[in-house]
Amino acid sequence: AYAKRKTEELGVTNIEYMQADILKLKKLDKQFHIIESAGVLHHMDNPMAGWKVLVDCLRDGGLMKIGLYSEIARQKHAAIRAEIYKLGIKHTEKEMKSFRKDVISSNIKHHMEIKLRQDFYSLSNFRDLLFNVQEHRFTISQLKQSLEELGLKFCGFENDSIVQKFKVSNTGSNDPYDLDKWQGYEEANPRTFASMYQFWCQKIG
Repeated sequence: AYAKRKTEELGVTNIEYMQADILKLKKLDKQFHIIESAGVLHHMDNPMAGWKVLVDCLRDGGLMKIGLYSEIARQKHAAIRAEIYKLGIKHTEKEMKSFRKDVISSNIKHHMEIKLRQDFYSLSNFRDLLFNVQEHRFTISQLKQSLEELGLKFCGFENDSIVQKFKVSNTGSNDPYDLDKWQGYEEANPRTFASMYQFWCQKIG
């Protein structure tokens, strides 16, 4: 709604907005040059099913930007989500605020670290941080396998700051496109993808 209002304010007329179920996008009977899906697939019951539909909607040679949670970077999130589930805390405003208050006063290490996240202090972001009904997390080896299954070529991670740090110890010209090297790098630097993996890939024609 915000995007639509802003395009109207700016007089932009060549954007079409739709709301739909990813799994039903084939009904559009369209293919696109670029598709972006960040922070969506990992909340689906079957992320690969949704991803495959998006690939089917991408032209041969088209580019796709994907955002997925990292298993390594979200270990502390997973630990807290397990606590929430065990305690039976509901996703109501009252119970989320009560749990957040308990975490603020806690000295448990992973509680103290989660408090450093900016998202922790906004209720809507706090819900997204820890209270999503469902989340899947991926390793880089799983990303590599998924890309191969879907007929996609890895084109690189988007965050330039992360890439520049990676290049300090990975100096080969093709190293930024080598997921095996990225897996080793993340294992040595587990906070690298604290937000999520955000990367580009291309459909192999």
